[in-house]
Amino acid sequence: MSPNHPNHPNHPNHPNRDESTSNRPDRPVTVLSSMVDTERGLVSPEIFADEELYRLEQTRLFLRSWLFLAHESQLPRSGDFLTTFMGEDPVLVARQPDGSLRAMLNACRHRGMTVCRADLGNAKSFTCTYHGWSYDGSGRLINVPEHDTGYNGELDLEQWGLVAVARVETYKGLVFATFSPEAPPLVDYLGDMAWYLDCLVDRRAGGTEALGGMYKIRLRGNWKLAAEQFVGDNYHAGLTHASAFRAWSGPRDVTRAPEPGPAPAGRQFSSRLGHGTAGFYLEEAGAAAVRRGRGPDADLLARYHEQILPEVRNRLGVERAGGAASTAATIFPNCSYLANIFGSSSLGVWHPKGTDRFESWRIGLVDAAAPDEVKAATARMLHVWPVGLADADDGENWGGIAVNLRGPMVRRQAFNFQMGLGHERDDDPVYPGRIGPRWVGELPQRGFYQRWLEFMTSEGWPHLGLESPRQ
Repeated sequence: MSPNHPNHPNHPNHPNRDESTSNRPDRPVTVLSSMVDTERGLVSPEIFADEELYRLEQTRLFLRSWLFLAHESQLPRSGDFLTTFMGEDPVLVARQPDGSLRAMLNACRHRGMTVCRADLGNAKSFTCTYHGWSYDGSGRLINVPEHDTGYNGELDLEQWGLVAVARVETYKGLVFATFSPEAPPLVDYLGDMAWYLDCLVDRRAGGTEALGGMYKIRLRGNWKLAAEQFVGDNYHAGLTHASAFRAWSGPRDVTRAPEPGPAPAGRQFSSRLGHGTAGFYLEEAGAAAVRRGRGPDADLLARYHEQILPEVRNRLGVERAGGAASTAATIFPNCSYLANIFGSSSLGVWHPKGTDRFESWRIGLVDAAAPDEVKAATARMLHVWPVGLADADDGENWGGIAVNLRGPMVRRQAFNFQMGLGHERDDDPVYPGRIGPRWVGELPQRGFYQRWLEFMTSEGWPHLGLESPRQ
């Protein structure tokens, strides 16, 4: 490849020239802008396969964004902890004696070894298994072997505690954190997304709680393909999940092909901040339609939804009371959820592990005030949908794309994101944000990649004059 080619590592606009040259004008703005053209609905496959862009994501996107860590109910007591990731950085989240939450890099200050290797638990301290440096629950270094002899008592323990994540904030039970001191408050970062998110986390007094542990799946593909699907793609569902729908329909219908029909009446939401929903029902009748023939647990959950509907209407309004019947969404960049009143609601994170590898971490969510039988049915349904059926279907697609992106000719062909282009509106009388007129479209995907581009090409935090969330 010629050094004059923009993808050559020595080209001045190549993305590999990162933070060490951040004040120089030879950033990859021009190259990246040509890869993401949301006005024409075109995206280059290179953004899913290029190693230099992936490394740039780790600093420009994941070190700046608000990222989901946990649900507060997973850490109810002082000393409770769990381990997770922010981008590729390992993070330890711990409940403090004063009730606050603290997030720290899960990496010993001596050589970078993991100090907590458990997924979750309760502990007063954490000890690195390499050289034995120990830290308390706040990350303070409390013991160093050979401190008096090897270090002659001169090592300042106060200066060598675990590195704290800059900020931790919660929204109605959901815990987020950011490494960036420049990032806006979490509620501003969410913007109008909060109006839609409340349909998942604020349907009843007391909010939600996490069900059981964390479901973790290793997948082939680029993490953005998963985030993009949840932010806006209902287009795939009828075909990709056809066999799952058949299996779920019961023995009477298992040999019958799915009957084509019109898409449900609904809307798509796209935030200028990169968030979005793949579909939002307009009518409350969705529950009866989607539960038919799907078993006693689905029927139980649909009946529960009908029973609490007056309470939900009172809290959220008629427009949102039934809108979460079957809604997928992404909180930019990599937190996605499913709100399913007929099945099992869940929320999770797409953890990047390379250009063609990522992990799906998912927790089930249920109303904290729900009866025990509803919580049990929700947990069982989580194993059916999405963990048991849908995740496997989606993984096949994402993995297949990753294999094809090894081909140089495939990587030269722009991907089409033009569905619904030019038909969005910004003045819907009911729904905040930019709205697509149908349940199926690619407006939210275009918004997702536009925001991704802004993070990737901005020298500082890409402020936009953030809107306040609608209440």
